[in-house]
Amino acid sequence: MGRLSRSGAADAWATRALLLVTLLTASAVIAGACSGEDSGAPGPQSGTGAPDGGTSTGTGAGDPCVDGEELECHITVGEHEGVLTCLDGIRRCEEGRYGSCEGTMAMRRSPFGPSPAGSGESGYPRPLANSEASDGGLCATNPCDPSCRSFDETPDGGPIDLSGTGVTYTWSVGDINELPESVARQGTHQPCTTSEDCQFDQYCEHPARGACAHDPCVTGNSLLSSCSGCVAKVCDARPSCCTQTTIPADCGHDACRTGAATHMTPTCGDPCIASICAAKPFCCEITCTDSTQCVALLGTGSDCIFGGRCDPPDAGCPLGTTLSNGACVGTWGADCRNQVATSCPGKSCTTTPQVWDATCVNLVDQLCGSECSTDPGAQQGLCKAYLPNQTDPECSGVDLTIGVPCGGTIPVCNRGNTPAPAGIAIHRYPAGAGQLPSSAPGEVLNSCSPSGGTLACTTTQPIAPGQCISVPGCTGVADGMELIVNPAGPGQIAECQCANNGSIYQSAMCESPGCIATASVAMLRPVTMFVALDRSASMVSGGNTANRWTPARAALRAFFEDPQSAGLGIAFRFWPHNNPGQCNDSGSNCPAAAINGCHLPLVPFDGSPARRLTADPSPVDQQELALINALNNPDALTGDTPMYPALDGATTWAINYKNAHREEEVAVVFVTDGIPSACDTVPNHIANLAGNAFENHGVRVHAVGFGNSNSEIINLIAHRGGGQAYNLTAGTALQGTLRDALVSIRGEALPCDVTVPVAGVSDPASVSVVHVNSAGTETTLTPRAGLGSCGNGWYFADATNTSVKLCPQTCTALRQSPGKVRATVPCVTTSLTPITTSWERYHGVCPPGTKTQWGYLRYRTATPGDSSVEFFVRAADGTADLGAATVRLAATAHATPTDTRICDESSAPACAIDLFDVLEELPDARTEYLELQMRLNPTSTGGGGVQVQDWEITYSCPDSE
Repeated sequence: MGRLSRSGAADAWATRALLLVTLLTASAVIAGACSGEDSGAPGPQSGTGAPDGGTSTGTGAGDPCVDGEELECHITVGEHEGVLTCLDGIRRCEEGRYGSCEGTMAMRRSPFGPSPAGSGESGYPRPLANSEASDGGLCATNPCDPSCRSFDETPDGGPIDLSGTGVTYTWSVGDINELPESVARQGTHQPCTTSEDCQFDQYCEHPARGACAHDPCVTGNSLLSSCSGCVAKVCDARPSCCTQTTIPADCGHDACRTGAATHMTPTCGDPCIASICAAKPFCCEITCTDSTQCVALLGTGSDCIFGGRCDPPDAGCPLGTTLSNGACVGTWGADCRNQVATSCPGKSCTTTPQVWDATCVNLVDQLCGSECSTDPGAQQGLCKAYLPNQTDPECSGVDLTIGVPCGGTIPVCNRGNTPAPAGIAIHRYPAGAGQLPSSAPGEVLNSCSPSGGTLACTTTQPIAPGQCISVPGCTGVADGMELIVNPAGPGQIAECQCANNGSIYQSAMCESPGCIATASVAMLRPVTMFVALDRSASMVSGGNTANRWTPARAALRAFFEDPQSAGLGIAFRFWPHNNPGQCNDSGSNCPAAAINGCHLPLVPFDGSPARRLTADPSPVDQQELALINALNNPDALTGDTPMYPALDGATTWAINYKNAHREEEVAVVFVTDGIPSACDTVPNHIANLAGNAFENHGVRVHAVGFGNSNSEIINLIAHRGGGQAYNLTAGTALQGTLRDALVSIRGEALPCDVTVPVAGVSDPASVSVVHVNSAGTETTLTPRAGLGSCGNGWYFADATNTSVKLCPQTCTALRQSPGKVRATVPCVTTSLTPITTSWERYHGVCPPGTKTQWGYLRYRTATPGDSSVEFFVRAADGTADLGAATVRLAATAHATPTDTRICDESSAPACAIDLFDVLEELPDARTEYLELQMRLNPTSTGGGGVQVQDWEITYSCPDSE
């Protein structure tokens, strides 16, 4: 432990509020206490929940007083801006016991000020005592008594910890693997993509792809920033890693891209485009309100026709325009793009190449609190609990986390490689406040700024790298409350990251940190998709049947029939199509009658297990049969591409379904071969539908385009919708590429494997696998020799024994409802035995004519589970007599059956151990020397985490007569 710091009362107790008692209660409080000059706080009273105590281990007893004897007493009743209200009086002996302090009230200035600090040596855990007794400092807890002194003890090397031989830990944690399902999901989101997904002292191992086109842990093409929380961080730090999809306001596309002139107007919201339209009108969309505008722009004979378009002039459409559907239209070609250099100051079409290179991969480790595995077969997206002594190699500073609280304590850990100082705040938030760090869109870049929290407690000691401490005494906490360590605000320290600083308060039993590492959990969530397939005329016109319609239907059929799709919920409809309900582009403004059916699926899905796809072929799989029959719909393909109403309907269905099935992953798969026509064709307006679904409801929108589709619009929809974008090529190869895209979208959403705890790799026979459903019911699964032996159960994925896979039949069954699968091995721990400190000696030094009288003991401890700390005292007038003095139990600190872990002014009610009573009054209570000894007792199962953090002893110097 090193040296014991004996700071004076001014240093340690000045910030503690004086206990204010009313005059009416003062006499009642003092009745069971020793001489009032010993402390301004009341002693323990019956029924107040004060610590256990008052038992002697020797045979001696204090002598009773003689009736009529008197002792001087001074009590601090109150204090206001440095002015004390004091009760000065005497205590009289009646029937062999001293009574309450009775006297008069007085007002005077507080004499509190700096006090001399004591000194001492200690070789923790033994000896704890000093070779020489130290003197006390000024007693701030009872400033009305000018003779009051205190010893304020804070071990310099940190709290006194219960330790032992073998692998033991000085802190305890709740078992993350046993958290209720509803609690676990608040802080564990799998497959994880960044550290925000893994609270409870976890990290994200090999972040999942999420909706990204490729694994962020490998190099490749640039990624959409919204495809995962981790990628959003990387893109924010290095934009060149990512595909930029910005389209200005209501414009058709960016000025640096060539394409159609639709929505490229002076009023679309981009000054650059407005400037180019003024210089080169034919670059932009040609619109009119009367024929004079058409003549002025195109020439004699041009008229303003239906739809606000200009028909050809007598000389035909001029150079720079083309004839389309009876009107002259502009084109945003290379000459228009080149105009950016002269018409748009500050804008350049020369950009840095966008690619996900090695620098981007390195940023995944640095920014996401994740670890990219070098094992190509490693399971992706697992939240893994940190092991004892484990640190983040990417963090050279401090990285704080909170484990699962237990036994009234909060485990705070440092996963960085620099010690964390003491005094770091822990804030509490109401249950369900939504302040835990989140990888949700719009939150991941601001996840370190929770709001509305209340200080619950502060860390009491430094935290070494890889270590944790159990913080007791946090106020106002209750099960379900959210917790954040080191929140933003005064006193916040710098961290490598603050993305996994959260936890949920629990009052469960504590476990050894070593046991938490003997289990691994995979969360299971059902996945449901709404698939919307474009069946406009362009899918079959001009010989496109073989290049678009036929391969698209074949790809969907192969996906539905794939046994790996087992467990998926699929709703399906065509667009434009009027079955069921109208969903078309009838009328220039798309009246409600034409679009109000877009949210109605041709093949419905109601969320029931019977309607989910299975590994069985149709007709055994009835949902698969319904989907295949729908693909064979004989209706003729007609209409344009009413993208806005179609996507509006698809996202509406998905949002409604998500609201009714919160625990499921819900997505839209939007497939098209064209560009928007009729209704609202502004790209940003269409993409905003996807943005609303993703950002406000958690529904991802994936976009697949081919044929005449616009890659910028496909990217924009997927970017806003947090999904994957696939710009494919029409042709016979489309069947394979579209099926691959669908498989990728299905991707990691349905893992049916679990990582094996480290101890199980070398002892595979010790591994057991348990399924826990949303109601908490556990079912032990049967081990199998391999896939070929499967029925129901599990098997090792390969000879390394590092992961297990669920048999297909079991996987399909478990995917139908929320739950988790846990792989465990037996926990082997080292049982601890109690430790007893050496006697710590205190010398009460008083002026001539006065005599030392011992006052109060206050303390703070951490006692997880049913562990405890016992405080013993003995007293004598000479050091040679202490060995034969009576040993008395002053107090026992424990969490159960009553909470006595903290006994000081912050306790409710305020607490202090009356040493005058413990020492059985005279003569032992008025001796020159007192010694204190502590015994730290482990839990009944041998668990540790027991701590003594600090304590205070007071005495006073009343007249010796």
